[in-house]
Amino acid sequence: MERRGRGSERAQILIIEDDAGVRDSLSDLLVVKFEVLTAADAGVGVELAREHHPDLILLDRFLPSGDGLGVLETLQGDVRTDSVPVIFLTGDADEATLEKCLERGAVDFIHKPASARELMARIDRALRQSEQQHRLRVLAQTDALTGLANFRALTLRMEEEFRRAGRYQYPLSVVVIDLDHLKAINDGMGHDVGNRAILALAAHLKNNLRESDFAARFGGDEFVALLPHQTAVEAAAFAERIRAGLRNVTVQRSDGRPAPFGLSVSVGIADHSEATPRENTEALLKAADAALYVAKREGRDRVVVHGASMGAPPVSAQRH
Repeated sequence: MERRGRGSERAQILIIEDDAGVRDSLSDLLVVKFEVLTAADAGVGVELAREHHPDLILLDRFLPSGDGLGVLETLQGDVRTDSVPVIFLTGDADEATLEKCLERGAVDFIHKPASARELMARIDRALRQSEQQHRLRVLAQTDALTGLANFRALTLRMEEEFRRAGRYQYPLSVVVIDLDHLKAINDGMGHDVGNRAILALAAHLKNNLRESDFAARFGGDEFVALLPHQTAVEAAAFAERIRAGLRNVTVQRSDGRPAPFGLSVSVGIADHSEATPRENTEALLKAADAALYVAKREGRDRVVVHGASMGAPPVSAQRH
């Protein structure tokens, strides 16, 4: 495997081609415009695709180590690579074969040898189409009010993170955060102020996330954060920063004046770790929900780890 090119702002293309001459000539041509990864066989190519999630894959139709259609099926069956567009490289002019490539999900095919102009044109078109589809997927998985991920995106990401945590043997924590007394805010001051309270919590949550963390709006007043490489005890420190930090967050009314209340949250935490393995993501989320229920039952404005209460901190925020 050889990685060529510089600049992460450029699109990344993975070439899976067993012919060294073809592979090198394609790489030399594309490296001027793109970041390039190359693989000489199917197995290495699939692993590179899973690790780097390239913007596009150029895939040889026939590989000694595996048929190109089989490689495409493997890529499409993995959540880490199922959205990566694939262009087949083929010397086969048989229309039935080419039709099969497109039916299986390839976005295009290029006959070898192809001119530089044709190659670039087809790649550019595939990347534009992929970007448009990506934007639509982002919109479909984004909460309209907060800009955080929505329930659908959370479900997909949880499965991905859970699988990765199991594979690489590191802990994964789920933090469920519930904004206290949202109904009272809506009833007393209107849904506009309630939405501002939700936005304030969302912004506060974003500001406390690491790059590897993920947050979503789970429901009306509920948020979920996924913290890879964090045990439940470690995640509790993050949750306490969220809870305590809200004391300094104010919500404005539509007339610009501060709302006459403070914000507080109830938080439930559970992890999937060597000490507390979970069967699946449903079991992990259910454990965090159970901890959240305890936090609410014990008076709200507190952080509870599944199986061990963190205690009840003094509450200074005005309640509704």
